[in-house]
Amino acid sequence: MDIKYIVFCQFPALFLLSLLFLISYLTQRKRSAVKSVLSVLLFGISLAAAVVLCFLGIQQKYWTLQTLFDLSLWSWIGIGIVLLCLVLHLIHSIERHHSKRVMEKELQRAERAKEDAVAQAREEGREAARQEAEAERAAAAEAEA
Repeated sequence: MDIKYIVFCQFPALFLLSLLFLISYLTQRKRSAVKSVLSVLLFGISLAAAVVLCFLGIQQKYWTLQTLFDLSLWSWIGIGIVLLCLVLHLIHSIERHHSKRVMEKELQRAERAKEDAVAQAREEGREAARQEAEAERAAAAEAEA
């Protein structure tokens, strides 16, 4: 076993990585043009690398078409790395979504508190205006009497 064999065995991991970039493109195509273009480029590069490594491995007689889909230990290591990156990406996106949601709730709570304060100030202003109007009426009634 040499370094060529280890590198050529990474074609399943690169294929899974290309699927990951395709999923990333499909989820972000409407939100960010730059990220979607980057995802498409990385999808194409990783898929092309997977195909190239697969055919180079066949040409080097490391495997045949029959053993093409049998994964060796080195392929599982590459798949494990891709899955680890996928899990880390999912954790990061869940955390980002959660913090965004918490921030929105805090903004809504602050906005509600501000609206309540404004409503309370208006009510106090109305009450003060009523008391002032009653005092003026009482003063006018005393002046007439």
